[in-house]
Amino acid sequence: MKAAVFYGPRDLRILETPKPEAGPVGILVKVKAAGVCGTDLHTYKTGIFKEMSLPVEGGVVFGHEFAGDVVEVGPEANVQDIKVGDRVAAMDIGAYAEYVRVGPEVLGAPAIFKIPDHVSYEEAATIEPLSVSAHTVRRAQPQKDDIVLILGAGMIGLGCIQVLKAKYPVRQIIVADVSDKRLTLAKELGADLVINAKEVDIVKKMLELTGSASVLFNTKPTAHVDVVIECAGLALTAQQALEVVKPVTGRVVVVALYEDTPIKIDLNDAVTKNNDIRGVFGIEEEDVVTAIELITSGKVNRKPLMTHRFSLAEAKEAFETQLNVREAMKVMIIS
Repeated sequence: MKAAVFYGPRDLRILETPKPEAGPVGILVKVKAAGVCGTDLHTYKTGIFKEMSLPVEGGVVFGHEFAGDVVEVGPEANVQDIKVGDRVAAMDIGAYAEYVRVGPEVLGAPAIFKIPDHVSYEEAATIEPLSVSAHTVRRAQPQKDDIVLILGAGMIGLGCIQVLKAKYPVRQIIVADVSDKRLTLAKELGADLVINAKEVDIVKKMLELTGSASVLFNTKPTAHVDVVIECAGLALTAQQALEVVKPVTGRVVVVALYEDTPIKIDLNDAVTKNNDIRGVFGIEEEDVVTAIELITSGKVNRKPLMTHRFSLAEAKEAFETQLNVREAMKVMIIS
Protein backbone atom coordinates (compact mmCIF):
# COMPACT_ATOMS: atom_id res chain seq x y z
CA MET A 1 0.00 0.00 0.00
CA LYS A 2 0.99 3.66 -0.20
CA ALA A 3 1.85 5.58 2.94
CA ALA A 4 3.28 8.98 3.85
CA VAL A 5 6.57 8.08 5.55
CA PHE A 6 8.34 10.64 7.74
CA TYR A 7 12.14 10.60 7.72
CA GLY A 8 12.99 13.91 9.38
CA PRO A 9 11.89 17.54 9.62
CA ARG A 10 9.82 18.38 6.52
CA ASP A 11 10.94 15.14 4.87
CA LEU A 12 7.70 13.31 4.09
CA ARG A 13 7.65 10.83 1.21
CA ILE A 14 4.89 8.77 -0.39
CA LEU A 15 6.22 5.21 -0.57
CA GLU A 16 5.05 1.65 -1.00
CA THR A 17 4.97 -0.07 2.40
CA PRO A 18 3.66 -3.46 3.53
CA LYS A 19 -0.10 -3.51 3.92
CA PRO A 20 -0.94 -4.36 7.55
CA GLU A 21 -3.06 -7.33 8.56
CA ALA A 22 -5.72 -7.30 11.22
CA GLY A 23 -4.21 -10.28 13.00
CA PRO A 24 -6.10 -12.14 15.71
CA VAL A 25 -7.08 -9.10 17.79
CA GLY A 26 -7.05 -6.20 15.33
CA ILE A 27 -9.31 -4.56 12.78
CA LEU A 28 -8.13 -3.37 9.38
CA VAL A 29 -9.60 -0.11 8.11
CA LYS A 30 -9.35 1.40 4.65
CA VAL A 31 -8.76 5.07 5.38
CA LYS A 32 -11.19 7.49 3.74
CA ALA A 33 -10.31 10.66 5.66
CA ALA A 34 -7.50 11.58 8.05
CA GLY A 35 -7.02 14.95 9.72
CA VAL A 36 -3.64 16.64 9.97
CA CYS A 37 -3.27 17.00 13.73
CA GLY A 38 -1.30 19.69 15.52
CA THR A 39 0.80 17.06 17.26
CA ASP A 40 1.73 15.55 13.91
CA LEU A 41 2.55 19.04 12.68
CA HIS A 42 5.08 19.41 15.52
CA THR A 43 6.66 16.14 14.37
CA TYR A 44 6.69 17.22 10.73
CA LYS A 45 8.39 20.54 11.56
CA THR A 46 10.94 19.45 14.15
CA GLY A 47 10.92 15.67 14.61
CA ILE A 48 9.69 15.87 18.22
CA PHE A 49 6.93 13.53 19.49
CA LYS A 50 7.97 11.00 16.85
CA GLU A 51 7.28 8.22 19.33
CA MET A 52 3.56 8.79 18.69
CA SER A 53 3.97 7.15 15.27
CA LEU A 54 4.12 3.74 13.65
CA PRO A 55 7.70 2.64 12.81
CA VAL A 56 8.42 1.43 9.28
CA GLU A 57 11.76 0.72 7.65
CA GLY A 58 13.84 3.88 7.89
CA GLY A 59 11.04 6.12 9.12
CA VAL A 60 7.62 6.39 10.75
CA VAL A 61 4.01 6.85 9.70
CA PHE A 62 1.92 9.13 11.88
CA GLY A 63 -1.73 10.11 11.83
CA HIS A 64 -4.25 9.21 14.52
CA GLU A 65 -7.55 10.92 13.73
CA PHE A 66 -9.30 9.13 10.89
CA ALA A 67 -12.37 7.38 9.51
CA GLY A 68 -12.96 4.75 6.87
CA ASP A 69 -14.36 1.33 6.04
CA VAL A 70 -13.73 -1.95 7.86
CA VAL A 71 -12.12 -4.49 5.53
CA GLU A 72 -11.01 -7.18 8.02
CA VAL A 73 -11.90 -8.12 11.60
CA GLY A 74 -9.62 -10.37 13.64
CA PRO A 75 -11.37 -13.42 15.10
CA GLU A 76 -10.42 -12.43 18.64
CA ALA A 77 -10.92 -8.66 18.31
CA ASN A 78 -12.71 -7.49 21.41
CA VAL A 79 -15.35 -5.35 19.70
CA GLN A 80 -19.12 -5.56 19.47
CA ASP A 81 -21.19 -5.07 16.33
CA ILE A 82 -18.21 -4.20 14.11
CA LYS A 83 -18.15 -6.10 10.83
CA VAL A 84 -16.61 -5.89 7.39
CA GLY A 85 -18.15 -3.04 5.39
CA ASP A 86 -19.01 -0.84 8.37
CA ARG A 87 -18.31 2.86 8.20
CA VAL A 88 -16.23 3.70 11.27
CA ALA A 89 -14.19 6.30 13.06
CA ALA A 90 -11.16 5.00 14.88
CA MET A 91 -8.17 6.01 16.97
CA ASP A 92 -4.75 4.45 16.48
CA ILE A 93 -1.49 5.43 14.82
CA GLY A 94 -0.33 5.21 11.21
CA ALA A 95 -3.37 6.70 9.48
CA TYR A 96 -1.54 8.64 6.75
CA ALA A 97 -1.76 5.53 4.63
CA GLU A 98 -4.24 3.59 2.54
CA TYR A 99 -4.90 1.12 5.35
CA VAL A 100 -4.39 1.19 9.10
CA ARG A 101 -4.66 -1.56 11.68
CA VAL A 102 -6.68 -0.67 14.77
CA GLY A 103 -5.60 -2.81 17.68
CA PRO A 104 -5.67 -3.00 21.49
CA GLU A 105 -2.03 -2.07 21.99
CA VAL A 106 -2.44 1.70 22.48
CA LEU A 107 -5.72 1.99 24.41
CA GLY A 108 -6.23 -1.55 25.73
CA ALA A 109 -9.00 -2.36 23.26
CA PRO A 110 -9.56 -1.36 19.62
CA ALA A 111 -10.89 2.21 19.67
CA ILE A 112 -13.34 1.96 16.80
CA PHE A 113 -16.88 3.23 16.47
CA LYS A 114 -19.65 2.90 13.89
CA ILE A 115 -20.76 6.12 12.25
CA PRO A 116 -24.22 6.70 10.79
CA ASP A 117 -24.67 7.36 7.09
CA HIS A 118 -25.55 11.04 7.62
CA VAL A 119 -22.10 11.72 9.15
CA SER A 120 -19.37 12.11 6.54
CA TYR A 121 -15.97 10.46 6.84
CA GLU A 122 -14.42 13.90 7.26
CA GLU A 123 -16.73 14.81 10.14
CA ALA A 124 -16.10 11.42 11.73
CA ALA A 125 -12.34 11.96 11.51
CA THR A 126 -12.79 14.94 13.86
CA ILE A 127 -14.25 12.81 16.66
CA GLU A 128 -10.77 12.38 18.17
CA PRO A 129 -9.93 16.10 18.43
CA LEU A 130 -13.44 16.89 19.66
CA SER A 131 -12.92 14.22 22.35
CA VAL A 132 -9.77 16.09 23.40
CA SER A 133 -11.78 19.32 23.56
CA ALA A 134 -14.45 17.57 25.63
CA HIS A 135 -11.83 16.25 28.02
CA THR A 136 -10.23 19.68 28.28
CA VAL A 137 -13.51 21.39 29.11
CA ARG A 138 -14.41 18.69 31.63
CA ARG A 139 -11.05 19.20 33.36
CA ALA A 140 -11.87 22.91 33.60
CA GLN A 141 -15.06 22.18 35.60
CA PRO A 142 -16.90 25.17 34.11
CA GLN A 143 -19.69 26.80 36.12
CA LYS A 144 -22.58 28.87 34.81
CA ASP A 145 -21.18 32.21 36.01
CA ASP A 146 -17.64 31.59 34.75
CA ILE A 147 -15.69 33.75 32.36
CA VAL A 148 -13.66 31.41 30.13
CA LEU A 149 -10.66 32.61 28.14
CA ILE A 150 -9.40 30.33 25.35
CA LEU A 151 -5.87 31.12 24.15
CA GLY A 152 -5.50 29.74 20.62
CA ALA A 153 -8.34 29.20 18.14
CA GLY A 154 -7.04 26.04 16.54
CA MET A 155 -8.95 22.80 16.25
CA ILE A 156 -8.90 22.09 19.99
CA GLY A 157 -9.71 25.66 21.03
CA LEU A 158 -12.62 25.89 18.61
CA GLY A 159 -13.80 22.48 19.76
CA CYS A 160 -13.80 23.80 23.33
CA ILE A 161 -16.17 26.57 22.22
CA GLN A 162 -18.48 23.96 20.69
CA VAL A 163 -18.46 21.78 23.80
CA LEU A 164 -19.05 24.73 26.10
CA LYS A 165 -21.97 26.00 24.02
CA ALA A 166 -23.56 22.54 23.80
CA LYS A 167 -23.06 21.32 27.36
CA TYR A 168 -21.84 24.03 29.74
CA PRO A 169 -23.58 27.41 29.46
CA VAL A 170 -21.04 29.78 31.01
CA ARG A 171 -21.32 33.54 31.43
CA GLN A 172 -18.80 34.50 28.75
CA ILE A 173 -16.42 32.83 26.28
CA ILE A 174 -13.46 34.96 25.17
CA VAL A 175 -11.09 33.71 22.47
CA ALA A 176 -7.67 35.09 21.56
CA ASP A 177 -5.63 34.26 18.47
CA VAL A 178 -3.46 35.98 15.86
CA SER A 179 -5.52 34.84 12.86
CA ASP A 180 -8.52 36.95 11.87
CA LYS A 181 -9.89 34.00 9.92
CA ARG A 182 -9.81 31.76 12.98
CA LEU A 183 -11.28 34.47 15.17
CA THR A 184 -14.14 34.96 12.71
CA LEU A 185 -14.84 31.24 12.92
CA ALA A 186 -14.66 31.37 16.72
CA LYS A 187 -17.32 34.08 16.68
CA GLU A 188 -19.51 32.02 14.34
CA LEU A 189 -19.23 29.04 16.68
CA GLY A 190 -20.44 31.05 19.65
CA ALA A 191 -17.58 33.00 21.23
CA ASP A 192 -18.90 36.14 22.94
CA LEU A 193 -15.72 38.14 22.36
CA VAL A 194 -12.71 37.57 20.12
CA ILE A 195 -9.35 39.32 20.42
CA ASN A 196 -6.49 39.53 17.95
CA ALA A 197 -3.47 38.96 20.18
CA LYS A 198 -1.17 40.67 17.68
CA GLU A 199 -3.07 43.91 18.11
CA VAL A 200 -4.15 43.79 21.76
CA ASP A 201 -2.25 43.04 24.96
CA ILE A 202 -4.20 40.11 26.41
CA VAL A 203 -3.28 40.78 30.03
CA LYS A 204 -4.22 44.45 29.85
CA LYS A 205 -7.46 43.61 28.07
CA MET A 206 -8.48 41.06 30.72
CA LEU A 207 -7.64 43.52 33.52
CA GLU A 208 -9.86 46.04 31.76
CA LEU A 209 -12.74 43.63 31.13
CA THR A 210 -12.82 41.71 34.41
CA GLY A 211 -11.33 44.19 36.87
CA SER A 212 -7.96 44.13 38.60
CA ALA A 213 -6.83 43.48 42.14
CA SER A 214 -3.53 43.36 43.96
CA VAL A 215 -2.06 40.04 45.04
CA LEU A 216 -0.17 39.65 48.31
CA PHE A 217 3.57 39.16 47.74
CA ASN A 218 3.16 39.73 43.99
CA THR A 219 4.07 42.91 42.16
CA LYS A 220 1.58 42.23 39.36
CA PRO A 221 -2.17 42.77 39.60
CA THR A 222 -4.52 39.94 38.70
CA ALA A 223 -7.51 39.87 36.42
CA HIS A 224 -10.57 37.78 37.32
CA VAL A 225 -10.88 35.13 34.60
CA ASP A 226 -12.36 31.96 36.07
CA VAL A 227 -10.94 29.51 33.52
CA VAL A 228 -8.08 29.88 31.06
CA ILE A 229 -7.69 27.14 28.46
CA GLU A 230 -4.20 27.34 26.98
CA CYS A 231 -4.20 25.90 23.46
CA ALA A 232 -1.49 28.03 21.85
CA GLY A 233 1.66 26.32 23.12
CA LEU A 234 3.83 29.40 23.64
CA ALA A 235 5.72 30.62 26.70
CA LEU A 236 3.97 33.96 26.22
CA THR A 237 0.45 32.49 26.35
CA ALA A 238 1.31 30.22 29.28
CA GLN A 239 2.49 33.28 31.22
CA GLN A 240 -0.58 35.27 30.21
CA ALA A 241 -2.78 32.48 31.53
CA LEU A 242 -1.11 32.65 34.95
CA GLU A 243 -1.45 36.43 35.12
CA VAL A 244 -5.13 36.76 34.21
CA VAL A 245 -6.66 33.80 36.08
CA LYS A 246 -8.68 34.60 39.18
CA PRO A 247 -7.00 33.90 42.57
CA VAL A 248 -7.94 30.81 44.60
CA THR A 249 -10.80 29.43 42.49
CA GLY A 250 -9.29 30.09 39.06
CA ARG A 251 -8.23 27.16 36.87
CA VAL A 252 -5.61 27.07 34.13
CA VAL A 253 -6.03 24.08 31.82
CA VAL A 254 -3.07 23.39 29.54
CA VAL A 255 -3.79 21.25 26.46
CA ALA A 256 -1.08 22.65 24.18
CA LEU A 257 2.23 20.94 23.45
CA TYR A 258 5.31 23.14 23.41
CA GLU A 259 8.01 22.95 20.75
CA ASP A 260 10.49 25.31 22.39
CA THR A 261 11.17 23.68 25.73
CA PRO A 262 11.84 24.28 28.49
CA ILE A 263 9.69 27.40 28.60
CA LYS A 264 10.19 30.23 31.08
CA ILE A 265 7.17 31.19 33.16
CA ASP A 266 6.76 32.85 36.55
CA LEU A 267 5.18 30.23 38.78
CA ASN A 268 5.07 32.77 41.59
CA ASP A 269 1.88 33.94 39.91
CA ALA A 270 0.27 30.55 40.51
CA VAL A 271 1.70 30.20 44.04
CA THR A 272 0.67 33.63 45.30
CA LYS A 273 -2.83 33.18 43.86
CA ASN A 274 -3.32 29.56 45.04
CA ASN A 275 -4.32 28.49 41.53
CA ASP A 276 -4.82 25.08 39.98
CA ILE A 277 -2.86 24.24 36.82
CA ARG A 278 -4.29 21.18 35.10
CA GLY A 279 -2.65 19.37 32.22
CA VAL A 280 -4.56 17.49 29.53
CA PHE A 281 -3.14 14.63 27.51
CA GLY A 282 -5.30 11.98 25.90
CA ILE A 283 -8.95 11.25 26.43
CA GLU A 284 -11.29 8.99 28.37
CA GLU A 285 -14.25 6.93 27.20
CA GLU A 286 -16.85 9.45 28.32
CA ASP A 287 -15.17 12.14 26.23
CA VAL A 288 -15.43 9.97 23.11
CA VAL A 289 -19.08 9.27 23.90
CA THR A 290 -19.67 13.01 24.25
CA ALA A 291 -17.93 13.80 20.95
CA ILE A 292 -19.84 11.14 19.03
CA GLU A 293 -23.16 12.26 20.47
CA LEU A 294 -22.52 15.93 19.71
CA ILE A 295 -21.55 15.22 16.10
CA THR A 296 -24.16 12.57 15.27
CA SER A 297 -26.98 14.59 16.86
CA GLY A 298 -26.01 17.74 14.99
CA LYS A 299 -25.53 19.70 18.22
CA VAL A 300 -22.15 20.74 16.87
CA ASN A 301 -21.28 21.36 13.24
CA ARG A 302 -17.73 20.34 12.35
CA LYS A 303 -17.98 21.15 8.64
CA PRO A 304 -16.90 24.82 8.97
CA LEU A 305 -13.62 23.71 10.56
CA MET A 306 -12.43 21.79 7.51
CA THR A 307 -10.77 24.24 5.15
CA HIS A 308 -8.48 22.22 2.83
CA ARG A 309 -8.48 18.76 1.29
CA PHE A 310 -5.63 16.80 -0.30
CA SER A 311 -5.07 13.27 -1.56
CA LEU A 312 -2.58 10.95 0.11
CA ALA A 313 -0.20 11.59 -2.79
CA GLU A 314 -0.30 15.28 -1.78
CA ALA A 315 0.42 14.65 1.91
CA LYS A 316 3.49 16.89 2.00
CA GLU A 317 1.48 19.74 0.49
CA ALA A 318 -1.23 19.07 3.08
CA PHE A 319 1.28 19.52 5.91
CA GLU A 320 2.77 22.65 4.38
CA THR A 321 -0.74 24.08 4.07
CA GLN A 322 -1.55 23.24 7.69
CA LEU A 323 1.52 25.23 8.75
CA ASN A 324 -0.19 28.40 7.52
CA VAL A 325 -2.21 29.01 10.67
CA ARG A 326 -3.66 32.26 9.38
CA GLU A 327 -5.39 30.52 6.47
CA ALA A 328 -5.80 26.83 7.31
CA MET A 329 -7.91 25.35 10.05
CA LYS A 330 -8.27 21.59 9.61
CA VAL A 331 -6.54 20.08 6.60
CA MET A 332 -7.90 16.70 5.53
CA ILE A 333 -6.19 13.93 3.60
CA ILE A 334 -8.95 12.06 1.79
CA SER A 335 -9.39 9.15 -0.59
